[in-house]
Amino acid sequence: MSGQRKPRLPLSGYRVLDLTVMTAGPVGTMMLGDVGADVIKIEELRDGELSRSMGTLYVGDESVNFLSQNRNKRSVRLDLKKPEGREAFLRMVRAADVITENFRPGTMDRLGIGYEAVRAVNPRIVFASISAFGQDGPYAHLPANDPIIQALSGLMHMTGDADGEPVRVGHPYPDFGAAALMAFGICAALLHREHTGEGQRLDLSLLNGTIFSAIPRDGETLRTGKAPPRLGSGHPSFVPYRNYKGSDGALFFLSCFNEKFWAAVCDAIERPDLKTEPRTATNVARCANRAFVDAELQAVFAQRPLAEWLTRFEEYNVPAAPVHDLHHALRNDPQCRHNNTVIEVEHATAGTVEMLALPVNFHGTPARYERAAPVLGAHSIEVLREFGFAPGEIDALLACGAVAGEREPTLS
Repeated sequence: MSGQRKPRLPLSGYRVLDLTVMTAGPVGTMMLGDVGADVIKIEELRDGELSRSMGTLYVGDESVNFLSQNRNKRSVRLDLKKPEGREAFLRMVRAADVITENFRPGTMDRLGIGYEAVRAVNPRIVFASISAFGQDGPYAHLPANDPIIQALSGLMHMTGDADGEPVRVGHPYPDFGAAALMAFGICAALLHREHTGEGQRLDLSLLNGTIFSAIPRDGETLRTGKAPPRLGSGHPSFVPYRNYKGSDGALFFLSCFNEKFWAAVCDAIERPDLKTEPRTATNVARCANRAFVDAELQAVFAQRPLAEWLTRFEEYNVPAAPVHDLHHALRNDPQCRHNNTVIEVEHATAGTVEMLALPVNFHGTPARYERAAPVLGAHSIEVLREFGFAPGEIDALLACGAVAGEREPTLS
């Protein structure tokens, strides 16, 4: 109905001072912004957040990396190393609800804006720290990023072909896991504050989040004392559960995780004998005779092209899907289009920017995509005014170099 008021979003009214950089933190705060939080990105004075200058693909001066993970935020350029900048930040803290940071442990304390300093001016603050390993411990001081965590956590070791080397997972999964856990943790901490009036500190690590995502491989490993084997696209506990090829060479994944689906596979490929064959009658037997099962199935699948197999799988209710690349998934997959997986926002200098939508569909309070990633420092003056800084105080911060407004356009 036209003219109807938009529903209040779940985090409307909450202010987040976001000092995070790279991917894990920015994606998490973008999720908060999508559901209504006022996310204020505090950026390094000269060049801004690290991901502004990372990668090889740019739209004008804007890095595609930065554009993809910083919508629904405002940008303030603030020099936290200057006393004036630090004091301005602490003054903003008084009217904020959440602080997020993912610097190496100890950095915030050295800047004079660590949890204790922040808590002293706002005991209700929720202070969320993301780090590679946690805020303390034998690795806390070490530099690390997503693939380092993949290596240490066991994720990389279990990924790859059986006769090959460990392989990095293509998506930055540890980063995303930390982002989602941070958003969850902040929401839970804010709910706790609503009940008690108490703020608190959150300590999230990419390492813990990635290992947590191993469920249920953790139980299998702890019970057997053995690490999960590398099986390419296969699975240590289910067969058939891997990629196969049609006669046209096209790959598809067959996911048979119970006996109901195994019976359906046998019917779809017209091999009812495999339902009772001792080597294939149960999942335990199929896992023990993995090579035999794979050879039998692949010989059948080589007789028809992928499209025909997909039609039969759908007819017989067999879980299967073609192996698409990311471009096909984003551009051509009908379910992704139906789900509005890709949305558009308008950027001040980059024009129309395509992005991934928030993957949670709130039916009562749908996410809003009102701002593209901010131009560096575009909101410095606006935000300071909202936090109660008088014009003279803003002028003084600009004059001493503690604050900067929107960067000057690049000369052509």
